Amino acid sequence: SYSLAMRGCYPSFPQSLLVLSYLLSWADAELAIVGAGWGRTGTMSLKVALDKLGYKTYHMLEIIEHNPHHVDLWIELSELYSQGKPYKHVIHTIFENYTAAVDFPAAAWWKEILDVYPNAKTILSTRDPERWYNSAKETIFQPLWHHRILGLFVPLSRKFTMMVPSLWDKVLGHGNRPTDSKEETIKAYLNDAERFRKLNLPKKRKLEITVGKDGWKPLCEFLEIRQGSCPTEPFPRLNDQAEFKMKALLPLRTVAVIVVLSPFGLLCILWYFVARRRGNSMKKKD
Repeated sequence: SYSLAMRGCYPSFPQSLLVLSYLLSWADAELAIVGAGWGRTGTMSLKVALDKLGYKTYHMLEIIEHNPHHVDLWIELSELYSQGKPYKHVIHTIFENYTAAVDFPAAAWWKEILDVYPNAKTILSTRDPERWYNSAKETIFQPLWHHRILGLFVPLSRKFTMMVPSLWDKVLGHGNRPTDSKEETIKAYLNDAERFRKLNLPKKRKLEITVGKDGWKPLCEFLEIRQGSCPTEPFPRLNDQAEFKMKALLPLRTVAVIVVLSPFGLLCILWYFVARRRGNSMKKKD
């Protein structure tokens, strides 16, 4: 869990009142902050910071830990969008219990989400392009072979292998993948940031921030949080490359390897490929 209590980040009394006021208003609140920063730009740290300031923040972690059924919703959103069909109701469903959203998959849809929540503010978390790509290559760009193996037994893993490609389709173009071309991926990353900067919104509704460098001040000022309620401790710094590998990749890959090496796993994988080959043969006959 990424709870603040586990990190010893206990809020002061003014901050506690701020958090309480947000807790009481969540039932009636709608999305107030839309994050446009791609994954590996400090989005986990930004999520924890926003949570500390009283927001309930959506992040990929929320899907994994609390809302696995949202994988279906993101797949549905991608399909409706690509087919030119109405999709705004899906966005409403995804964010109905949240007041902020950062990280992928939301960051892939930040412009469309802003269209659904026209009064929301938007935040772009940025990072040096080369450092961003190198970090992403070792983490979120990694192949999903472990999910494909686990997908033989776990429906959520199977659906995850559908959701992630749809995300790359949205930000890189249909069929393109981030490891196909470093230059094209960085170009897409920079173009999306430039799209944010050219967005026709007043300055009080959009903020560009370098997480880990800018600290609390610009974020608190942007969110109109009183000086006494703005945290004085260091800005959160979480989910670096090593932590991501240890917590997100290693456990799943370990389980996947164990499954592959087990007799039952080998039989299931053999069955999968036989069934797939038969299906391809039937298609050729048709």
